[in-house]
Amino acid sequence: MKSHEERLSALARRAAWEREDLATALSEIRTETVAFRDRWGFAGRTAAGLAAAATAAWKLFGRNSLAARAGRIASAASLLLGIGRGVKRFRRFW
Repeated sequence: MKSHEERLSALARRAAWEREDLATALSEIRTETVAFRDRWGFAGRTAAGLAAAATAAWKLFGRNSLAARAGRIASAASLLLGIGRGVKRFRRFW
């Protein structure tokens, strides 16, 4: 009977040690998971911010933006004014 009780107490001690080891391992995994999630969360937020900034810049300064249209209109107006001045100067000689 004594060896049976000793075996049970040895198994109980072993179970306690294994529970401690398991709790430690799970705690480490949880810490690593949180750190991994934080790193990728930061990377995702950074990428989203860069994408938003690029989109805003494209809307403001892109090919079809209001600034680009104004530039094309100003170029056309400058060209027309230059032609008008040239015609005016040319007419002075006639």
